[in-house]
Amino acid sequence: MFGNRRKSAGPAGSENAVLLVAPPAQTGDETLTRALADAAGGEVVPLSVGQVTDKALRGVRAVVALFPDPDELDQLALRVKAARAGRNDGWPVLVVGLAPGQLTAFGAWLTRNAPTDGVDGLRLVVDADPLAIAAALGDRLAPVIGPNVVAMPVSTEVETADYKYFYCLSPQLRGLLAQLAELAANGIERVYLLGGPGSGKTSLAYYFYLARAQGNFVTVNLTSESTDDKAAMKSLLCGHVAGAFPGAGSRTGAFAHSREGVCFLDESHGVSGSVMEVLMEALDSGQYLPYGASAKQPLRCAVVFASNRTWETLISQVNLDEHARLGAVILHLADLSVRQEDLIAVLAATLAGMASKATSWQPPAGLSDDAWALIRDCPWRGNTRALMRVAETAFVSAASLRMPLIEREQVSRAMDLWEPAEHASHAIYTRAGDSGLGDAAPG
Repeated sequence: MFGNRRKSAGPAGSENAVLLVAPPAQTGDETLTRALADAAGGEVVPLSVGQVTDKALRGVRAVVALFPDPDELDQLALRVKAARAGRNDGWPVLVVGLAPGQLTAFGAWLTRNAPTDGVDGLRLVVDADPLAIAAALGDRLAPVIGPNVVAMPVSTEVETADYKYFYCLSPQLRGLLAQLAELAANGIERVYLLGGPGSGKTSLAYYFYLARAQGNFVTVNLTSESTDDKAAMKSLLCGHVAGAFPGAGSRTGAFAHSREGVCFLDESHGVSGSVMEVLMEALDSGQYLPYGASAKQPLRCAVVFASNRTWETLISQVNLDEHARLGAVILHLADLSVRQEDLIAVLAATLAGMASKATSWQPPAGLSDDAWALIRDCPWRGNTRALMRVAETAFVSAASLRMPLIEREQVSRAMDLWEPAEHASHAIYTRAGDSGLGDAAPG
């Protein structure tokens, strides 16, 4: 029945075709081939890594690589990237199916390739069972258009050559990047980002700055900087002139320092009192008065607000008329728990980062199946930040015991520390797809 689907090397000849690169036990498995063919809705062509040539990639929709080692991934990613560059339809995609025990090595590969855009078109599935990977293909065979990694300086306001990478492999995050790029292209200058703690709001704000391609990116944490002293807040945001108060030299505020770029006002649920007064003066008229100055300055920068609170929590804390002056477009960033491919990337990169620093330890190769199941099914209310702390803690526990894999017990104990099942803050944070905006929340 599947003889026609399993062809020798060569062009697949169908836009629905999928190339399968897998160990011999999998490429000869008729049940797996049938499952992949059903998921792809077309023929499946088993090939070796060396047979995945430019000719073989012509017109195909995806390359599915099951349990590849890093050297094989290097070759496949390079060829898929070249094939994608010759097409403008988002295909072929590279779907990598990994066993939980491969995550550390994969994280090293991911970290090495992210700076050179070597992960273009990448989609991820983690499961030790090839049939489960086949069943999970679904929308992973859909075209991937646009960036899936955002390179961001470790410090956005201090000169540095060190970068960190925000992985956007999930459709949800790539959709948000596309929305932000369109907002920037169409002159939208006020955006409100809602997302749980550690979900990536700063990275999205930075991407909006990159899309605008002008000015500076300046961050102000409104909760930590907030004070009832209006003069201090005015100085922080609007700046002040020399002599504005005894002994004062001139100071450039956040608005002016951003120039035509982005002023990112994080933790904006802290907006009230003197902070709100200063913002209202600037946002209402598009101009602001530096403290002690006699002439107003135009507000040239875009302003991005961010909060980890639900919309109901936000509007219950302030005057609604005042709050309506803050944001023009509201975007919601879904939690890591519903962005499994981003979760896989963060987890793998964290494990690889820990392994790269190990000297006397033999780093665990990854997770046991049970440990992965615990991470996969966690709600991750603390998102990326909590996942990284859990992974680091579990890694240290397993490595110090010379364990080949991180087991469920290590993950469970780490979760008790960094991602507790019950906590008072769970009630106020926005999470998963629930921003409190119903159908009005994009993304």
